[in-house]
Amino acid sequence: MPDHRADQPTGETAGGPVTLTFAELEFVLRSAAERGVDVDDVRRRLNFQPGVSTGIVVAAGVASLVARDLCRLEESRIVPGEFVQCAIAALATRHTSTEAAGWLDERPVVVHLFSGVTGRLAVYPGAYGLFSVELIDAAEPLSAPVIRFLDLCTTGDGAATVLIRTQAGGADESGIAVARSAAGAWFMSDSLERPDPGRPLARAAVVARLLSLLAQPVGV
Repeated sequence: MPDHRADQPTGETAGGPVTLTFAELEFVLRSAAERGVDVDDVRRRLNFQPGVSTGIVVAAGVASLVARDLCRLEESRIVPGEFVQCAIAALATRHTSTEAAGWLDERPVVVHLFSGVTGRLAVYPGAYGLFSVELIDAAEPLSAPVIRFLDLCTTGDGAATVLIRTQAGGADESGIAVARSAAGAWFMSDSLERPDPGRPLARAAVVARLLSLLAQPVGV
């Protein structure tokens, strides 16, 4: 899992996270919208403020992406590089949106997972309008990055809590809460079949439940 601070490395990478500014990410969103999909809910989930989606912001994003070799100019046409192309395609074919929130070293961390027919995009909001963006292996079920995030937030001893919510298509949003007490006991509550968080569980049972709830790979 990437570090979620603002000091992520920049530039095209093979399989690793790439830091995008909010203007660069707005270009990605605008490009996905041009394929006929509504991305306003993505902006809402990423807490984009009203007025961000402007031509000036997109132009600044394009200039930055070209300067960083994440896009290129062909005469007067902007051609996205491979990473940006894959990010646009994942958002343009998106069918499931998932969020997980927890704490790492006493600071809050959040990951947004946008699953599309062509791939899955992980977006980690950072400071100063920066986002760490990562393309997730399309062969993985949705549970895989969620469990990695759970592991990240429950490293070490002590109490920990991870909150997860997911929505597929036009279905109702479902919520999941996982907690570990200071004594090491695990608890889980989900809005589908386990609304009562009072009974301690083994960690293996928590993982098994997440595997069951978030079983679909990309494209399903």
